[in-house]
Amino acid sequence: MDDRPDTEAAPASEPTLVALEIHGRSLRYGEVVRADEGPGSLRRLGTCDFEFDVEEAVFGDVEPKNFDTVIEAVSEIFSGSNAPALRVAVHPPAMTGFFTPLPEGMAAADRHEQLRQEAALLADVNAAQPVRIRAVPIRTEDVEIAEETEPHRWHHVFHVPEPVHARMTLMARALDMGAYDLLDTTRTAATAIAVLDGVAPVPPMADLSDAPYTLVLGAYAEHVELGIVYDGAWYHGHHGPMGAPDDAAYFAVALLERIGLGTAEVGRFLMYGENADPGEFHLLAELLGQEPALFDPLAVFGRSPSGASPELLASYVPCVGALL
Repeated sequence: MDDRPDTEAAPASEPTLVALEIHGRSLRYGEVVRADEGPGSLRRLGTCDFEFDVEEAVFGDVEPKNFDTVIEAVSEIFSGSNAPALRVAVHPPAMTGFFTPLPEGMAAADRHEQLRQEAALLADVNAAQPVRIRAVPIRTEDVEIAEETEPHRWHHVFHVPEPVHARMTLMARALDMGAYDLLDTTRTAATAIAVLDGVAPVPPMADLSDAPYTLVLGAYAEHVELGIVYDGAWYHGHHGPMGAPDDAAYFAVALLERIGLGTAEVGRFLMYGENADPGEFHLLAELLGQEPALFDPLAVFGRSPSGASPELLASYVPCVGALL
């Protein structure tokens, strides 16, 4: 296990939360001791690197050859934990996910069926077969339909293929946990920003009074992911393949247009990820009129390890955000 920016022992009897973030050959993990108020205290945080694509082993379409190795590693990492559920931060390209608005007054059963059918369509599966989804409400806004305005609630939905559900269930059971949850990494990054803003805002003198939206960009070798944070909450997300850094500008503009925002409404530009280099994203910075800044998610716990680079700390944003 490599690149541990911080570890801290805690009595196993104390209630904890655990999370994983899986990308490529790396599995980042974290555990916090829960508190009645605040984010709690960090118990462990680190990275486990594999000789195979661990993301494919967990979320791939075909039966993986190395999933047992992943189970063994995770069981060792969280030995002695008493967390009730396993939280997994999922990068958007790994699973079919989407945002959609539905009428606020729609019955729960009708809402679930509508989301299930949309997931089946996007995932190209037969809706007559079992279609498993994970849906979370995000925000409510007025939508004009046939010249009438009606409140709609936006949802983010993951389609969870049966093989993925089976693997996640096996992993949770191996850890003596009763359940698992899947969280989009743009959501967990937004959560980390929202909590951090209550402790040590980034940048320290950020003024969001006139431009209240934050754009947060996750940079990775194969893809770029973008989230919007507004009023301390996740607002929307988007992703696309990563060619040149300037490609991020195209996806950012597409995201803003999708939700009806202009670049002037973005008052902050933050970055995280394995390839997060603020100096590489000149075009997007110019479009936004904002210089990008990396942020340290461990600041939410009031501590950061000495000697850890800003780039290393920023790579843990999705994992830490899943713990908050």
